[in-house]
Amino acid sequence: MRSRMTASIFTLAATLAYPGVTFAQVYGTDGGAPGAWPTKDLPKELSAPKPYDPHDLSGVWASPSEEEDAHWLGEHGGQGGINGTDYWVIRPPLTDWGQEQLDSHFPGPNGNNDAKGMGNRARIDGFDNDPLSKCDPLGFPHAFWAALDRAFEFIPSKDRILMRIQYHEVWRQIWTDGRPLPKDPDPAWNGYSIGRWEGDTFVVKSTGYNPDSWFDRMGDPRSPEGVLTERWHRADYDTLELQMTLNDPKAYTKPWVGDKQIFKRQKFALYEEICVPSEEEFFHHNQRDVALEGSSITKKVPKKK
Repeated sequence: MRSRMTASIFTLAATLAYPGVTFAQVYGTDGGAPGAWPTKDLPKELSAPKPYDPHDLSGVWASPSEEEDAHWLGEHGGQGGINGTDYWVIRPPLTDWGQEQLDSHFPGPNGNNDAKGMGNRARIDGFDNDPLSKCDPLGFPHAFWAALDRAFEFIPSKDRILMRIQYHEVWRQIWTDGRPLPKDPDPAWNGYSIGRWEGDTFVVKSTGYNPDSWFDRMGDPRSPEGVLTERWHRADYDTLELQMTLNDPKAYTKPWVGDKQIFKRQKFALYEEICVPSEEEFFHHNQRDVALEGSSITKKVPKKK
């Protein structure tokens, strides 16, 4: 899995090296891309661009830079944010329930080499309870943020839009058939999502998330009753914009409104990048645990009362 992560970074870097190019339609990926067709094996006509339609979100998208990727709802402090704003100032005040949840979440270093914003909750890899360290389902939008510069795609159909995130092979269903959000859903890792067009903006509302899933990689909480609103806008052929708002009175004293996020169209296809528990266990047992043996900076995760 770790070699595939490296391959994805090189693939994205090569693509972004030509920002002035109008990308063709997705058709293949070359080099270190299991599950994707090599470009040379596909007909050239598959690379022809589709006509621009602001209501068409299909295709592969990714953040244009690490700076942009850091500037998400909830992600200002982990990487400092574009404007360097402190994480704890950006996040709304927590309720008592929210604070209790946050205090029980101990992030590891996965995707967070800088522990800024995590205070004394940060743990060395293996002494955390970070779902990413165990290949547990991350839920949405945590899976989005954990992906760093990994790509994602939208696949429209008659009654729903499917969203596929390459990292951890995450699939979401966004229903567009007019149904309302469920009133008392069984909590699900990716929640329950509905979407509709408001002019040229695709508005998605989601609820019913599993409370064991973290809202983001910093360990911020969210309740199953919370409602996440995404506003997707295709500004031009190569640019997709997103703004998120989390309204969760059980966890926060006011809505959490994120900054606008920019994505650029990519010309490569997504490929298989699955977090395999047995591979993670092998790495931990043979490398991480050996390196940390006897370390004075490891701190065990407290047991829940």
